[in-house]
Parts: sequence; structure tokens; C-alpha cells
Amino acid sequence: MKTPKIICTVAALAFSITASQAVETDPVGFVTVTVPANSDAILAVPLNRTSEFKGTISSISGNTVTVSGTPGWTTNQFAYNGPNDAGTDQLKTYAMQIASVTKEGLTCSITLSGTNTLTVTIPTGEDLTGINAGASGDQIDVLPYWTPASLINSAIPQDSQILQFKGSITGVNVPSDNVFYYDSGAWYDDGFAEANNNPLDFGSAFIFRNGGSAATTISMVGVVPMTKHRLRIKVPSSTVDQDIAIGFSSPVPTAIGSVGLNFTEDDQLLVFNNSAAGQNKPASAVYYYVNGDGWVDDSFAPVGTSMMLQPGQGYIFRKKAAGNSTYLWTSLQSYLQP
Repeated sequence: MKTPKIICTVAALAFSITASQAVETDPVGFVTVTVPANSDAILAVPLNRTSEFKGTISSISGNTVTVSGTPGWTTNQFAYNGPNDAGTDQLKTYAMQIASVTKEGLTCSITLSGTNTLTVTIPTGEDLTGINAGASGDQIDVLPYWTPASLINSAIPQDSQILQFKGSITGVNVPSDNVFYYDSGAWYDDGFAEANNNPLDFGSAFIFRNGGSAATTISMVGVVPMTKHRLRIKVPSSTVDQDIAIGFSSPVPTAIGSVGLNFTEDDQLLVFNNSAAGQNKPASAVYYYVNGDGWVDDSFAPVGTSMMLQPGQGYIFRKKAAGNSTYLWTSLQSYLQP
């Protein structure tokens, strides 16, 4: 499989700092992936958009977080609003991400914001209990979600598509939840409404379908994540296996055995060859989780240290049916470890 090219700034190589530092010096980089003509590539974003606020939590009440100090925000500065007839468009969807200590990496979408408050939607299976507030409150980042228009920093062939998977459809080999179409410089949903600013979920993979007659190179530019990878794996049924489109929040290759993706006997990871031509391609490799042995290939050879999750590559995690409805996938990236 072709490995995506990774180029980061020199700062990205000096990972002696911790996730609670680097207020204005978060390293940046980019990942490129070449997609053959008229073909699919399953991608995931290993980088974040730039934080627009970094601070500490003063208090929490329900799903409303108050930050310390006087940040100087205007009302609903971080709440999506538009397009609207009043001329007060705010077209970014923002997230609050816990950046230190308890529940580091937890990401909640912001629905309302005040002059120093954020009202958030908490992912299924998560809550804000145990997060530190007050004089030694946990740190947060406020940053925008990626969108179709903001993500791909390169020329896009006419009639290309983004297929989004949100995990709402039960079973395996599930269809996409949303399809975005590229036409004459803009993205549209399947109802022909503009989709330039539709949010793409953190930690989720998507399919980019090259609609052109020549290969195209997708370039994704962003900030290196400086907090733990954290994602809730949601399983709608306790009796049916579930496919979830995932990616790992890291700009460096990481061994599958070191990322904490180990829940239940017979869980699978489906890998796809993005350099191969074709649409709706079958998996090029399937790996299995075995209690006591870790991740193995289809000949039962261990791959925990040899199979690398690649930056920019998306995967299908096929969760074996089990009694729990959500599983916490959390991992401290290698470059953030002491």
C-alpha cells in the first residue's frame, strides 16, 4: 500500500512538550494522498484546524462550561449561524476539546456561546463529570470542525464526491449517511443545498471519490494534535456486528498494537488500498483482534508491531456484536509521550 507523504515543520519533531503546553506554538504540517482517476480513497484527517481560543475551565453546570478570565467573546461567536437574511453569518461549526488531565481529548460540539460560556452537545456515552474546574481547571481548546471546503487544499476535479459515514446505520457494509458533490467550485449535498461548511466529524473516516479522468493529489494542511486521541465507538445493536469508519489523530505512522483499539475477541480492522484504481473497492487486508494474542492477520501471524496506521488513511473498524453500546478508544500519541 502506498504510504501518504508527511511533511511537518521542524517544531513537529521536537515533541518534548506535553499536551498542556504550546499555547501559540502548536506544530503544523500536511499530508498528501494521490487518488487514481475515477476511484475511491478512504481518508481520515490526522491534523486539526487552528484553535481560536485556549484557556482553562472555571466552572461547569450541566452542559455549559464557563472559562476563566475575560476572554472578550461576543455572544454566539462560536455558534453556527447562517447563511441568514440578517447578514450575521457565522459559517463555522466549533468544537470544545478537553486539552489536559481528566478526559483529555473529549470533543463536544458547541451550540451556543456567551461572553465567557460555551454550551455544548456531549457525545453519546460521554459526560463532563470529573473534569477539573476552578483555580486549577482543565485546559480547553476551541477550534472549528473541518468542512469539505476547508479540508482539501488542492484542485478538486469536477463531479468529485465526499461520502460521509456517521455510524447511524446498523450493520456491516453500510451505505454512507451523507454524500457531498463538487460542482463548479463548490460542494453540495444530495438536496442541492450548499455543503461547503458542513462539519466533518473528528476521528471519522470518509471516502473521497475522484470524479476526474486523471489522478489527483489531495493535500490536507493543519495543526498537529497536541491532545490524546479520544473517540467513542458507538454500536447500535448488541446482536449485530457494526462497521465504523475511523482514523487515528496522528501525523506519524503508528503500530496498531499501541493505539488501544482492543475491545472484544474477533473485532476486525479492514484496510483499503488507496493507490489502487476503482470505486467501492473491497478491503485489501483484514486484521483480527484475538484475546491474548492481540492483532493478527488472516494466517494468525501477530501484526501488533508491524501493521502501521498511516496518517491520512481511513479504516473500517468492524466491531463484534457485544453487550456494550459504546466503547472508549483513547490513546496518547507517541510524540506526546515522555
